[in-house]
Amino acid sequence: MKKEQFYKITDYIADLISGTEFALHTYAVGGSVRDLVMGNDIKDIDLVIDLPNGGVNLANYIDKLGECGDVVIYPKYGTAMFKLNAFPEEEIECVMTRGEKYLDKDTRNPVCVFSTLDDDARRRDLTMNALYYNLTTKEIFDPTGGLDDIKNTNLVKTTNPDPDTVFDDDPLRILRVVRFATKYGRDIEENTFKSMVKFVDRLEIISKERIQSEFNKIITCKNAVKGIETLMNIGAMKYIIPELEETVGLEQNHYHFGDVYQHTIALLDYYHKNFEVSNSVTVALALLLHDIGKIKTQTVKDGKVHFYNHEFVGASMVEPILRKLKYDLDTINDVKFLVKNHMRTKNAGNDLKNIKDKTFNKLAHDCGCEKRYLMLAIVIECDNMSHKSEHCIYGQKDAFVERLGAAHRMMSYKLPVNGDDVMTELGIKPGIDVKKVLNSLMKLAYNNPNITKPMCLKQMHFVYKQMKQGKK
Repeated sequence: MKKEQFYKITDYIADLISGTEFALHTYAVGGSVRDLVMGNDIKDIDLVIDLPNGGVNLANYIDKLGECGDVVIYPKYGTAMFKLNAFPEEEIECVMTRGEKYLDKDTRNPVCVFSTLDDDARRRDLTMNALYYNLTTKEIFDPTGGLDDIKNTNLVKTTNPDPDTVFDDDPLRILRVVRFATKYGRDIEENTFKSMVKFVDRLEIISKERIQSEFNKIITCKNAVKGIETLMNIGAMKYIIPELEETVGLEQNHYHFGDVYQHTIALLDYYHKNFEVSNSVTVALALLLHDIGKIKTQTVKDGKVHFYNHEFVGASMVEPILRKLKYDLDTINDVKFLVKNHMRTKNAGNDLKNIKDKTFNKLAHDCGCEKRYLMLAIVIECDNMSHKSEHCIYGQKDAFVERLGAAHRMMSYKLPVNGDDVMTELGIKPGIDVKKVLNSLMKLAYNNPNITKPMCLKQMHFVYKQMKQGKK
């Protein structure tokens, strides 16, 4: 939402609580205030009330006024959520000010108790996230110096002067620091950084789902390379994609500059600098993993480095890597496809000028949908443009787009015959031979998509005869 909408909503709530115990005690907090100060769009509004059980009591009060829909309450943390009838598109979360105690070092689940506004600020991770906008006075309360860090120091730092406590209590905050530094292009304050390195192995207790969530936000930032390099520098990558660490120092052939790691992050950098909608987790993962197979395929012969079939080996590595991080099956399959096929047009020349129609038709058919086709075009383009300048390949992505119309037909293409037709025409039983005949007919269709059913029936006899003679 824009800041104007933020003010409309907070002013509306301020009017509702005027003259009540909640007046002067209700604050917008966290990301909404940070983004308000920074001039960014605001994602959502969280409220904090410095009264015992203030969050639940405020939500129930607004509910009794008939100003909101059903209130959802989480009693363990004293949190409530609701949507104002006047602003049904925005969900409001409210909670009492609280302090936290981490009694079990093997989890990041604290015991929460009502506490002061200052204590509430100290339990938050970063100074930029510990800003409070009083709905009644319309003033910002800044107990940890967040305004100065936003406006002057350009630093990301913890609210607690002792960052060791921050990361020892909740090591997920290590990844959050990386995310915010990456998102806003800021430096990490020195003591904060040192403490992140010191406690990075505490990430071991964090669930893979939470790690994945933070990682996705990092790799889809415009400054994603900064985030990846920070994760590498603090030693966090071993808890995310440890295979990336093995690409550091892995020598490449004469077509490339730098090692495999440097080439990899160059792709990610090119992606975010050259594509307006560069927020696809799938594409970002494919770029990071496109050459991961090189750690298993490097050979050196006569002083020359080779990575034969690295794209196929890499594709086989994708699933275990991403399953460990709890990615969904659709994402895994898409990334596998992109990694496996990123070399597909390497010899097609600038503008795909060397690609034959049948080769292009097979490519489009293998993609199966426009989404995969365009994602593959982006991955290929990023790879093509991240070599030594004299070995870059220009114009393939634009050529992919220009040929999208022709590709559409092949994406959904089906042969005019099926397995039943094969068995009836050839008098054979179900089995591998049926599949082999259909695959051979599909190869003919790549060359001539207009092939008819009579033509297929005629050709399958020839195909089957060659199969039996061992020629196919």
